[in-house]
Amino acid sequence: MDVTKLNKIIGYILLLAGLLLIVAPLYQTYTIFTGKATPPKIFKTQAIGTKNQANNPLNLEQQVQVAFEKILPIDLINNTLNLICWMILLFIVIFGGGQLANLGIRLVK
Repeated sequence: MDVTKLNKIIGYILLLAGLLLIVAPLYQTYTIFTGKATPPKIFKTQAIGTKNQANNPLNLEQQVQVAFEKILPIDLINNTLNLICWMILLFIVIFGGGQLANLGIRLVK
């Protein structure tokens, strides 16, 4: 087999692998943002305090924690952090796919 033919075959394989690494995460992100799927659960935190102690008017720390949880729920923080981590991972995979596709294009030429 000729070296140029082998380079072209490897180039097309790398080009297809790079395009797959770009398209697959974009589709997964589309399903996440349309609500068909959830982002990977990386951050799992629990509520900070108990509700029984929050009724004590002398426990100021518990009162502040309960008020903070009402303003900014833990689920909102978890979902936001999970989406940010997903987007960082998505950027890395798409960048790698672009580099593979670029290498494949160079080999085809």
